[in-house]
Amino acid sequence: MRILTVLIMAGVLSVPQLTRAETLDAIAASVNGKAIDCSEVASDTNTLIKSLKQAGAKSLPPRQDLAKRSLDARIMELLQQQDAKRLDISVSNDEVAKAIANVEASNNIPDGQLPEILKAQGVDFSDYKRKLRDRLLSSRLINIAVRDKIKISEESMREYYRKHLEHPQPIRELRLSQIFIGLPQEPTPQQVAKAKVKAEMVRGKWAAGQGFSELAQLYSDSPDAKQGGDLGWHAVGTLDSRFASIFKLSQGQVSQPIRSPAGFHLIQVTGIRTSAPKLGKAYDEIHARHILIKIPDDADAAIRAKIMLRAKTIARDLQHSTDAQFASRAKEVSQGPSADQGGDLGWFRRGTMVKAFEDAAFALKPGQTSGVVQSPFGLHIIHLIAKRHVDPNSFQAHRDNIEQQLTDARMQEELPRWMARLKSEAQITYYACPPGSGVTLNPPKP
Repeated sequence: MRILTVLIMAGVLSVPQLTRAETLDAIAASVNGKAIDCSEVASDTNTLIKSLKQAGAKSLPPRQDLAKRSLDARIMELLQQQDAKRLDISVSNDEVAKAIANVEASNNIPDGQLPEILKAQGVDFSDYKRKLRDRLLSSRLINIAVRDKIKISEESMREYYRKHLEHPQPIRELRLSQIFIGLPQEPTPQQVAKAKVKAEMVRGKWAAGQGFSELAQLYSDSPDAKQGGDLGWHAVGTLDSRFASIFKLSQGQVSQPIRSPAGFHLIQVTGIRTSAPKLGKAYDEIHARHILIKIPDDADAAIRAKIMLRAKTIARDLQHSTDAQFASRAKEVSQGPSADQGGDLGWFRRGTMVKAFEDAAFALKPGQTSGVVQSPFGLHIIHLIAKRHVDPNSFQAHRDNIEQQLTDARMQEELPRWMARLKSEAQITYYACPPGSGVTLNPPKP
């Protein structure tokens, strides 16, 4: 049975004084004071060579070049771990356990049998769990530091809907892979020229018969390099206009180097499909306001009863209020973040609020005000402004999916830029690995 293992950093050695390295292990580099050992780089280099040979690589670059690539990957993984610590982002043991259960379920492995299967493949389960935790941590960090900061405008989403979804028709999608040659944040003309020459050199190797996936592992600066640069499926209109020419390529073809703010991209079309028109899902949604009265965690029974009585009094007084009257009262007494907007929660569907709140809100008729509704956040009084049914092919029905697709496309540019920024802001010192360390690695020239 084939298991898709996770190839990510195993761990780093922290050395308070780098002068003590000879008593522990030779040091390849230090990143903001944290050391990366030559033995770690040697191990990663061996893994890379093994992966490339298994992929059918006919020839490999010098081991020194592969070691440099392995070191660069270690540096980036360590930078991400340090940034996660700075942002107080962590992964719990329960989350790791759930991820392992998902691996077992997706590979049809009986519960608890993954350790034995990995052992049979020569993989240490403890090491596997550490790598899985690192991958979960990296994913969470990227979502917080990059993805959550991408804002897709309403105008962009509506434009995509008008062009591609308003009048349903078959959708042509391409599966893409990329090799990305990165640039620093503020590149010089010489750096841009050098990166372009490298991109053209890599494309030349592909034209000469070298596999694109293999070249991605060897040269791409993108996080998807270990997966051969796979970007998944993309429909026309989801990528930036600078990549429009890609959709004219045939399967197997590779684009010329495409410049973006982050660097140069080589894109290969690895699959083409045409699917039936996609319809959204019809649903009901409501527009509501609420007043939130909080209950302190340390409140005793008497205080809780007093707060409840106050909430019931407010609810009774507002039973026949107009929308304007409810909004005015919400500004006065609500303790929720929407208080300044008169308690306005906007339009929302089921699944976006806690169940107790949703059940009460959806049971109301427009113009009605609820009694007191209790949730983990406190006591709510809800006023329903309006209800509507969303048509399955309307913009609203497609909106979430459009936003996700456009965000995914933006990630292809924003993620490398964020990685380049992490590296440019770090204090990185390189050292020479000695003979016998398993890898020839010399410090880069200033």
